[in-house]
Amino acid sequence: MLCSCGRWHIIHDLLSCFEFNREASTFLQSSKDRVGSTYKKSVYKQYSDSTYAREIPKPAWLGFLGPIIRAEVGDTIIVHLKNFANRPHTVHPHGVFYKKDSEGSLYPDESSQDHKKDDAVPPGGNHTYTWTVPEDHSPVADDPTCLTWVYHSHTDAPKDIASGLIGPLLTCKEGKTSRERQRHDVDLDFFLMFCVIDENLSWHLDENIASFCTDPESVDKEDEEFQVSNRMHGGSINGYVYGNLPEMTMCAGDHVAWHLFGMGSETDVHTAFFHGQTLTIRGHRSDVASLFPATFVTADMIPSNNGRWLLSCQVNNHLQAGMEAVYEVRQCSQKTPESSMNGTVRKYYIAAKEIQWNYGPSGLDQSTGKSLQEPGSSSEQFFKHSTSRIGGTYWKAKYVEYTDSTFRVEKKRSEEETHLGILGPVIKAEVGDTVLVTFANKASWPFSIQPHGVLYGKKWEGTLYHDGLSWNGASVEPLNNFTYHWTVPQHVGPTASDPPCLTWMYSSAINPIRDTSSGLVGPLVICRPGTLNTSNKQKGIDKEFYLLFSVFDENLSWYLPANMKYYLRTEEAFVKKDECFKESNRMHGTFDIYCQTSNHYQSGMKARYSVSKCGKGALAPDPQYEEVRTHYIMAQEVEWDYSPDRSWELEHHNISGQESYGNQFLSNENGLLGSKYKKAIYREYTDGTFRIPKNRTSDEEHLGILGPFIWAEVGDVLNIVFKNNATQAYSIHAHGVLERNDGQVEAAKPGDIVTYRWDIPERSGPGPNNFVCVSWVYYSMVDPVKDIFSGLIGPLKVCRKGALGSDGRRKGINREFALLFLVFDENQSWYLEENVKTYAHGNQSKINLQDEEFVESNKMHAINGKLYANLPGLTMHQGDWVNWYLLGMGQEIDVHTVHFHAETFTYRVRISC
Repeated sequence: MLCSCGRWHIIHDLLSCFEFNREASTFLQSSKDRVGSTYKKSVYKQYSDSTYAREIPKPAWLGFLGPIIRAEVGDTIIVHLKNFANRPHTVHPHGVFYKKDSEGSLYPDESSQDHKKDDAVPPGGNHTYTWTVPEDHSPVADDPTCLTWVYHSHTDAPKDIASGLIGPLLTCKEGKTSRERQRHDVDLDFFLMFCVIDENLSWHLDENIASFCTDPESVDKEDEEFQVSNRMHGGSINGYVYGNLPEMTMCAGDHVAWHLFGMGSETDVHTAFFHGQTLTIRGHRSDVASLFPATFVTADMIPSNNGRWLLSCQVNNHLQAGMEAVYEVRQCSQKTPESSMNGTVRKYYIAAKEIQWNYGPSGLDQSTGKSLQEPGSSSEQFFKHSTSRIGGTYWKAKYVEYTDSTFRVEKKRSEEETHLGILGPVIKAEVGDTVLVTFANKASWPFSIQPHGVLYGKKWEGTLYHDGLSWNGASVEPLNNFTYHWTVPQHVGPTASDPPCLTWMYSSAINPIRDTSSGLVGPLVICRPGTLNTSNKQKGIDKEFYLLFSVFDENLSWYLPANMKYYLRTEEAFVKKDECFKESNRMHGTFDIYCQTSNHYQSGMKARYSVSKCGKGALAPDPQYEEVRTHYIMAQEVEWDYSPDRSWELEHHNISGQESYGNQFLSNENGLLGSKYKKAIYREYTDGTFRIPKNRTSDEEHLGILGPFIWAEVGDVLNIVFKNNATQAYSIHAHGVLERNDGQVEAAKPGDIVTYRWDIPERSGPGPNNFVCVSWVYYSMVDPVKDIFSGLIGPLKVCRKGALGSDGRRKGINREFALLFLVFDENQSWYLEENVKTYAHGNQSKINLQDEEFVESNKMHAINGKLYANLPGLTMHQGDWVNWYLLGMGQEIDVHTVHFHAETFTYRVRISC
């Protein structure tokens, strides 16, 4: 294998149904200060021997990915790397075993010089990497036959990968492949990487500007629009955008394995949607695979639907920016799965109707009781109506059900269905059924209905793209009707590991982004045969709720011009330039249920539900709680240093402090605060006098900013005696427990002591396929966003009965670690102004709290509150049995995928009903 450099062509838009795709031109057109669609990249290539004279060809659909490396348990992989690129590179693998001399990753690890040669192979240099696939790295019994991994260069991983140095790696169970390591159990393998390729990070950025911009001197590399033009959203499908990935072809009835992986940054949250077919992922039926950076998914498909089908990321801005490809299913033989449709024919009559929709009809924030237009509240920007703000009511389109094909009488929603809100009617079917949906477009734009989770022919797909065909159902014009024909054969229904019914959705897909932003979406439920009763309700279920968590971006709605004209008096062109106006149109839609993502919570993505005793049949007996475990916990204010020692950071990057990327977070010069902040933290005490703190042991040293480990078994009662020694009101609220309150967590004012009782019923503990203990968290709930960012959060573990020893710790485990991956946003801490006064070194009058550089400098990308290898205590012995409890909280940017170098781990998901 070698690293080499060459030009990469992303080409043009092959899928858009519009003559000129303005979004595509942002990324694909070159100009005096735009690179365009062609970039120089470094790539891995495979050769037949050490002369590097004869390249081994690879499938065209691999794009710029390196060759596929395949192995099975017991194999040794030897990679001879020759570096023909113009800077040092390496090969670092995931999912296999290696020693320090074959890690291929450059960072300060105190290795000997002999063990550092693999860390940076210089231009013209060679290195041989040796990896093995031992039994403890094998796919486990519940895994698919082969697991998807990657290899990539790791001198500076973000830059190396953005430059193109990445490829797929496959490890299989023993005896499942041929001598050439081709699989016996599938007909085809496809490997696809979904990634926003950020060419701004590429080592070749300056060369690309010089080679492909017509006026390189005019380029400002810090210009935001220039940077956006270099982020190849669609390039993330193996380096191609807008349908340019060379077509992947298969036969109906083939067993196809899709090996999907994501790489990149927090923008790399991808949902790979396979039109026209369904997949099995970890034993579950789906047509969408969720991908995050450095996550790997193996999906099985037996295609049965002939035609050219779209594969796309459903994240709006990724779809808009070309993250699309096409795969083709051909009829090659008679091995297509049989479809016996001997069930019920279910008919639905649904219209797209234009309505005025009020996002907050009560006028109140139901979680606080205050007006949605309360000055200074989080809700004010969304609900205040003025000459330049629309407020909370918008023109939208909604799917409405009618009684018959005349579309004269609307079908009234029952009281149980009122919670559906903007959603269309629930469409239900069982395996073996046929679903006929007659759609009437009563709106003023062309719309459609595209389903998930059912089988449909091209005629009834409900979306537009260049597939060589044109059908009326793809676009239903205003005042026209069309009937969609869907079926539910066995191979699209719930698997043996699925629950009796699967939740899917349907939506309009003429323009998937604008149509759904306009309101056209509804739930679709597919069940096993015999699951539904004569009233179309699931047997054995008393209540059904359908909740869509979505930021409705009214800026993308077809009705934005109409809303501006109807509700505003200001000129449209003027208002649309107002960023605050744009944000005001992004609607984040007893006990609370809410989105835990902090900015979604602040923007109103909350609801309430009530539980009542209805006298319906015998209630289950109250569980008997036996052991009472008491913890004395104090909230106290401290000075916290995120990075007390910068030596690892500076050695890692081999640069001075001023040049380090970390300097923007750790420097206390030029109006920045540095690494120290006042914070509030939970700490445990020995008794209710709160005089003697409970010292942390060496096993607890790694907890850092986290509060104490709280352990419990099923059947326990936890008494949390909480003293607030801080200057703000705080509380303690836990996930996964039964809190003895009415839905409101009592707050402790400064100096107060409050006792919380948490019961641990059976449902709080591990399920049948979980490990012995499951992870939860506790945190302050007075203002969960500000409280957590101020530092008040800790780990809670609930175990099976008998799992804990007399010391309250887990039996049979050598070490346990709880790690919180969180970007602590100090801009949202209660102590921001105090921290400015304390750490601005007399320059607080010059600090602008809204300045972008200042705001970014206060976002601390921490593991348990520490940056750049400053977290102590992560020590274990070879052969130890170690449990890792990984926790995540925060905002949209808090997408964290944890990679353990040199080790693999086993995790479990519940796959039984």
